[in-house]
Amino acid sequence: MRVGRRRFLQAGVNWVGATLALGCQRVEQRVGSPQWEVGIGEDPGRFIWEIESDPQVAAVAQAWDPHFLSGWLNSFDHKTGDLSFWRDWHQEGQLSQWFEQGYSLHIITWEDDTILPTGDYHLSQQFLEDVGELAGYIAQANPHGIRTDWSLATEFSYWRLPADTYNADTASYYQALMQNLLRARQVIKDRLPEAEVALCWGGWIATFDDPKRGAGRSMVDPFAEMMSQMDGIAFQAMRERRPGEFNPELNGPDPGNPEQIRLCCHLFSPIHRNLMLAHYEPAIKDMHPHGGRADTVAGDFQIMSQSDWLMEVTHLGLKRMSLMHYGLYKGDPFGALRAAGQFRTRVAGG
Repeated sequence: MRVGRRRFLQAGVNWVGATLALGCQRVEQRVGSPQWEVGIGEDPGRFIWEIESDPQVAAVAQAWDPHFLSGWLNSFDHKTGDLSFWRDWHQEGQLSQWFEQGYSLHIITWEDDTILPTGDYHLSQQFLEDVGELAGYIAQANPHGIRTDWSLATEFSYWRLPADTYNADTASYYQALMQNLLRARQVIKDRLPEAEVALCWGGWIATFDDPKRGAGRSMVDPFAEMMSQMDGIAFQAMRERRPGEFNPELNGPDPGNPEQIRLCCHLFSPIHRNLMLAHYEPAIKDMHPHGGRADTVAGDFQIMSQSDWLMEVTHLGLKRMSLMHYGLYKGDPFGALRAAGQFRTRVAGG
């Protein structure tokens, strides 16, 4: 299927010239031939359209050359999920086209956390019906049974108060959540037997620990049995600052995304050795011209391309990652696209 996608990309980007070479340089020394799979997105439809309409997006597509497209199933009212985009893509035949072009799909589910506590949607029968409907669309578009990835309830540890804590006040919610996510996995697998379904953590959970409160890393153990019944474990990394940059919230240096990812791999690998970085992006900032910090992106990928970092996380089971908003890479600000493309070549080949 890789040939089909490359031909599709090349058809839309022949006219962007030397820019397309970004990220395609061969790195002579491979690090244990990691062979990761990489993805992109929160809006697959827009990304595919802009490959052919925007030379800068075409350059991103060529440099990152994603294996899969990431899309979101969000709930804003805590009662239903917004399937409108997925229904449109299904009815217009776009889901089928993406599979034909050589892409797979990655679905992330999330619930609005503007007001806490939240999370009722992911406990509901409606959530099961929504993921079943979406899995049905994908099954129709995917007659060859290509694997799809599902990262469920991303950042869920923030939904209850106290946040990031498993204690007497939060246990009943989290126990119910675990049971419903196991049901959701079965609903998905009934329609897509090859799907890999994971619980998705906010990656910050690995960066601190408070055993007395059951917070931070100590929150994870109550989920271990449930996660062992899933097909893998997912987490995100969206730290704004570069490693070592002063963080006023911590009153000290920020660990940065590469370290957070490394810590997550160590935390989750004893439970499941199929790990996924579900959405990577230095946090979106309204006043930043690129929607986030492209300087952090460039620094992160330089660190993550180092042999020792790659060997460590790959050994622990990390094998997939997805970029979130591709606007950060348009025009190669701070060398972000170049650094991402070099990383992609290193972990997944040219």
